[in-house]
Amino acid sequence: MDPSWEEVERMAKAASSVDALSASEFPTEEQIARWQKLFNYSRREALNLIAAQRSDVTRTRISDEHWELVRAEREAQGHDRETYEHGQQLGNVMKSQSAVIPAKDGTVMVLIRLGGLLGSKEKVREIAGLEEDPKVMDGKSEMGKASFCVVDEEAKRKIDEWLAQAQVGATKYLNG
Repeated sequence: MDPSWEEVERMAKAASSVDALSASEFPTEEQIARWQKLFNYSRREALNLIAAQRSDVTRTRISDEHWELVRAEREAQGHDRETYEHGQQLGNVMKSQSAVIPAKDGTVMVLIRLGGLLGSKEKVREIAGLEEDPKVMDGKSEMGKASFCVVDEEAKRKIDEWLAQAQVGATKYLNG
């Protein structure tokens, strides 16, 4: 099959998925609570990210076969297919909410939005192995007012590694 047709077919499957078909529906309280619990999101973050995921026909979806292989274990952890798929994209979510700023001395500062799994400067310090809490700056993101931690490239690398582990779906990272 032509690679471009494979992409069209993948997008068509995503557009016709159960969650995509419910994109215009407001999430249930149970769905919102699940996202808040599993990913440590505020209610607003959960609502925005549920809507974004449901409406994104370009996102990578897991196959039905993949879901059947992991379903019992993930449901026992509190996931449904939608949250499991979101967990697979955590690195992308965090990356989209970060910014790299070149400094005059040739180094870079990385701004990482606090929220979700990176909900506090203390959590960022722990994950990045910093000796002190990182500096926090207030600003705005696509989800409104936000706080950002300022870290260096090495700390960002460690955070990226941690997020990659979270994407694998290991419970200790998602709930720890």
